[in-house]
Amino acid sequence: MSLRARIPAPLLASLVAIGLAIAAYGGGNALALALGLSLTALGFDLSLRWSFILSVITLQLIAFTGVSLAYARYRGWSLRDIGIRAPSLEGWIVLGVGFVGMLVLWLVGSIGSFVVGQRLGIEREPQAIFDLAQQDPLIFVLLGGLSLLIVGPTEELLFRGIIQTRLRETFGVAAGITIATALFAFIHIAGFGALGPGLLGVSVLFLVGLVLALSYEYTGNLLVVAIMHGLFNATQATLGYIGVRYADPDAMALVIAFL
Repeated sequence: MSLRARIPAPLLASLVAIGLAIAAYGGGNALALALGLSLTALGFDLSLRWSFILSVITLQLIAFTGVSLAYARYRGWSLRDIGIRAPSLEGWIVLGVGFVGMLVLWLVGSIGSFVVGQRLGIEREPQAIFDLAQQDPLIFVLLGGLSLLIVGPTEELLFRGIIQTRLRETFGVAAGITIATALFAFIHIAGFGALGPGLLGVSVLFLVGLVLALSYEYTGNLLVVAIMHGLFNATQATLGYIGVRYADPDAMALVIAFL
């Protein structure tokens, strides 16, 4: 009996899901670092904007897409099997409703996590992207465009099209969605800095990711959730740009204190 046959199916499915996420995220970051160091050694002085674009291309476009397609090929899944097809009218309706739902849950979850953080004495830290945007607000503009073209589609390909589909085979719909969404949220924890703020941020991402997971399960269409994800990120980027570029920090502090 092979080693794979001796591993319980739930454990095997979980290991595969975690392994795919680590391979994509870890491999993508390692590739971005190696490429950046290589370009520096060759005398290229990359600007902040080009460094950001390079990181998105290597992490999401190359690593996420590469790992996803490699596993789909290994399993014999076609692109249509994981839902890459034109949305129907119902799919577009789900996209619109889901997008609004993501925004509502994001706002409610953010306020809720802020209140919980205040009660527990956890000081919220901005995501790493805000630190970059403080140096160059146009990073948010780049993020908005790249989210629609690369980030949304590739993250949905990996976490919904591949990982959620794999987990659903073993655990069924409810548990498969929950585990895939938790993995999707947790993989972003490094962007929040410390553990406490990271867990609060991940809890909000879990709610948002749950809308994507349910929408994918309902429509079976990966393009629906890819566009939804891209639009959500682009909306966040737009608000972030307005906040960094035009907002009055004192007024924003008063609003946060009031909440």
